[in-house]
Amino acid sequence: MGKIHTVSDLNFLNPRTLYTWFKGGSPTGQGKFAVVDVRDSDYIGGHIRGCYHYPAGNFSYTLPDLQERLFTNGINDVVFHCALSQVRGPGSTIKFINSLNGINDPEREQYFSSLRVWVLRGGFTKWQEEYGEDSDVTEDYNKELWQSDY
Repeated sequence: MGKIHTVSDLNFLNPRTLYTWFKGGSPTGQGKFAVVDVRDSDYIGGHIRGCYHYPAGNFSYTLPDLQERLFTNGINDVVFHCALSQVRGPGSTIKFINSLNGINDPEREQYFSSLRVWVLRGGFTKWQEEYGEDSDVTEDYNKELWQSDY
């Protein structure tokens, strides 16, 4: 059995860095990356362009599908996030990383051993502050849902 990972093992990525990946790819391999949004009912008001939506509420059940999708698409870097990336985003990231311990296929083992895994710092809340209105990187954005009346 492989190592059990915790929050202290996670790598965080700033929104600005992710934004540059949309312009030139991630820095590894072929530069193919995926964003995994684990928001549940709060998956409204916009999302990062092209993200995979795997709600945290049933994340454990959808892990095999996510693994298959990443493998099939040859993703080099995967970035997880929720609204703030404080609980659901990091928690889902840990579940994902720990799920890789159960892979027995040598080709998949090799693939997942080189996959780089990240958590988006500040989550979608921070992302939309900087890039919500940029339709090149954000889809279905509803500015009114994100404006504060305070």
